[in-house]
Amino acid sequence: MTPEAQSYCRKIDVVTVKGSSVPMPVFTYDTHQDQVFPRLRTPKYSNLDLSEVLKRQADDYDVLIWENDQDLVQLRCLATQEFLETHGKGLDSYLSGDWQKAKEMLQKANEMMKESENRGDGPSQVLLSYMESRDWICPPDWKGYRGLSIK
Repeated sequence: MTPEAQSYCRKIDVVTVKGSSVPMPVFTYDTHQDQVFPRLRTPKYSNLDLSEVLKRQADDYDVLIWENDQDLVQLRCLATQEFLETHGKGLDSYLSGDWQKAKEMLQKANEMMKESENRGDGPSQVLLSYMESRDWICPPDWKGYRGLSIK
């Protein structure tokens, strides 16, 4: 993913995958889950099939789509600046080994999403669950990432 695209996504963890020792950041694109969008169709009077239309759109990709495409903007309506900053502080604390601060900030981020007519913040919930399974104590050999045991 390009650095420009990463700037429109939220970093949610750093992991190693099974069979690799290389830590990799994990990103998500925040979306309001309960939105309904019209079915994709080819443009009127087009002789192209939908896959060709989508391929052409992908070939014409421009980073400004993240700000100019109204569907993408609307999908992110619940990811406020305050939420993103709160989650970011929680993630930074988690990665640096300050799990008590991480717990506080990630719980706050999760509650912010619950207040926004959502079921909470899935990525925050995953990190909270991981830390809770270790009694909220960062391991002494913590390197700022966790290993995933399945591919």
